[in-house]
Amino acid sequence: MEITSLHWSSGLLHREQTRDTRTERPQFTLPSETRPAFEVPTDASSPLDFTAISPRLLRELALQRYIAGDIDQNTYIAMAQELPMEVSDMAGNVIDLSRVTDDTEFNFAAYYADQRQLAMVMGDEDKTQTLTSVLKFLRG
Repeated sequence: MEITSLHWSSGLLHREQTRDTRTERPQFTLPSETRPAFEVPTDASSPLDFTAISPRLLRELALQRYIAGDIDQNTYIAMAQELPMEVSDMAGNVIDLSRVTDDTEFNFAAYYADQRQLAMVMGDEDKTQTLTSVLKFLRG
């Protein structure tokens, strides 16, 4: 068995101060001509026409407003749902919606107004309240 002596050198006990000091790194700056890749316009120069809008665009708008906190979850769900194949209006007529695709323009203002009236007649208060908030979103 070999025994070695421990000899402390001053170099081991003394740390270099350059390792402990923090250097400031230059901040990342954007060139002045850089523009963001995606920007949601805050000022709507022309209001959207919800009497002729595609279901895809309506869902995208609803998602943006839901993420921004402008509408509640029930309103978002009502606008994000797929349209049924057939609906009935206040006169009892069955309207065929099977031809409406994601890119087909559709009159959502009239559709939600009719569905709200039907929900009121049937006494469904929750659906009436949700469709009222949908119509409020479409009008304003």
